[in-house]
Amino acid sequence: MSSILKRLSRLREDWNRIISVSRKPDKNTFKLSTRVTILVLVLVGLFAYIIQLLIVLLHI
Repeated sequence: MSSILKRLSRLREDWNRIISVSRKPDKNTFKLSTRVTILVLVLVGLFAYIIQLLIVLLHI
């Protein structure tokens, strides 16, 4: 039981360390990250759709 508490304590310390060194992105960086994320999601979705379409067409 104490090992679980030690792990949780260490995890909390790690989170605090990450939060202390992180910083909020500026507006331009946030916009760029959002655009890149959306672009990647669209590309992955399109790729998956094409694969699904090929599988359906080849089984007919």
